[in-house]
Amino acid sequence: MLETIIYSNMSNAIIYRDDDPNVYTCLHEFKKVNQWFKDRKLNHTVAVVMEDLWENHGLFYYLATEPNIIVELHGWEHKDYSILSYDECFNDLKKSKEYWETNCKRMTGIDKKITTYFAPWNREGDNIKKACEDLGLRFCATKDGVWEDNKIISFHWWSFNGL
Repeated sequence: MLETIIYSNMSNAIIYRDDDPNVYTCLHEFKKVNQWFKDRKLNHTVAVVMEDLWENHGLFYYLATEPNIIVELHGWEHKDYSILSYDECFNDLKKSKEYWETNCKRMTGIDKKITTYFAPWNREGDNIKKACEDLGLRFCATKDGVWEDNKIISFHWWSFNGL
């Protein structure tokens, strides 16, 4: 069984946050981005949009099995969760976590958990924060800056050309 490699990233002080991988992400291009991180022995944290991600079987498998990739949540859809009701937030995030965990386990036998929700457009709201708390997810609305004693460096895979 593969296990996630946790590289030091300067004493775990930097999170490289790659937003928006989704069902339409090109696996070939995404692998090139991840290779940059692998070559430097760095973790690659991806905040995925979960809706129908399973339909891109190659990407889903790669995300689930690549040891340096840390899969996190960007929502079921890429929408502004900060303005939604608690129930809408809770249901979308719950559905997203269950979708990932069920399909990940079914496809690979690997139990790669999602622990953090990275807010689209980095917007905060009481309902989304409460939904995250109730689902055992950490909440992050930091694009570039410090969060939980970690430096966040955000980018999008489609425009990545090194940091």
